[in-house]
Amino acid sequence: MSHPILERHLKRNTLKPLYLFYGDEEFLMHRALERLGQALIGPDGEAPVKVAQEAQEIGLPEFLAQARMAPLWGAGQLLVLRRVETYPPKVLTAILDYLDHPAARSRVVLLAPGLKARDLSKSPVWSRLQKEEAALGFFHLKEGELQQWLTKEAQAHGKTLTLAGAQRLVDMVGDNLADLASELEKLTLFAGQEKTLTPNLVSQLASHSRTYNIFALVDALGEKSAQKRLSALAHLLDLGEPPIRILVMLARQLRLLLRFKDSPAGTPPEALARSLEIPPWKIKDFAKQAARFTAPALQAHLKRLHQTDHQLKTSAGNPRLWLEWCLLQMGPG
Repeated sequence: MSHPILERHLKRNTLKPLYLFYGDEEFLMHRALERLGQALIGPDGEAPVKVAQEAQEIGLPEFLAQARMAPLWGAGQLLVLRRVETYPPKVLTAILDYLDHPAARSRVVLLAPGLKARDLSKSPVWSRLQKEEAALGFFHLKEGELQQWLTKEAQAHGKTLTLAGAQRLVDMVGDNLADLASELEKLTLFAGQEKTLTPNLVSQLASHSRTYNIFALVDALGEKSAQKRLSALAHLLDLGEPPIRILVMLARQLRLLLRFKDSPAGTPPEALARSLEIPPWKIKDFAKQAARFTAPALQAHLKRLHQTDHQLKTSAGNPRLWLEWCLLQMGPG
């Protein structure tokens, strides 16, 4: 499933000549774009000619003019323009002219990841597309929506993912849809002939997952036991995770914890989540982890990460030993 409106248009054979895909969930946006491209494949198996450009590379009138130069044979063409929201309002009126006289053998998709739902009514261009069911929004899924999305994704793989299993997968991987889709695909392969994906199967897969173990290492920062940190590190290195990426992930988490601790007292969880760019349901975990560190300790840990990064890039020593030395000193405090 890509987007319910797009699926309805495909089912009824009522595709629009031009679509606006907007919102902050680019994974779903590109999933819908792939779905549209597949639907445009001709009966002879020939795919449409695809033209993809950035708004900064071409003027909007020039881009739309390309739609009128579709080949006379084959499946036509699919034109994709990214970051269309960066054009000034006066330039966007070219879209209205195109809508009045669209090209017959072209489909146009305008991608606007920086556009908000509330912005549509402020623009005569976006509001017209919305009225014509050609403005499709793609947004970050909330916690409950993540589980439902995962169960539907599992069905597409011929599996049944229990709600408890979906929750376990979210807990282990996070809310990034690209990561979740990747881990779910691995889980379906890992399950083999087993039709039902249970929390136990998800946990068994975790030991083979780079995505999960990077988060396990981050979570282990707040634990007193250095063994948990070293075990998570060993898993990641055995799975082939680059040492530099491990340092980057650790540094990102520490900076988030510092920002969390610097937030004004009484800040609503929703506002904190937006500020930190994390899902609201993760705020409780952040609060527990932040309580285990003082701000000076976090700053000292960041300095150690910087030192370790320098050693990895300039020293001939064993990267594993440098990482272990770093993690041994990075407990709560």
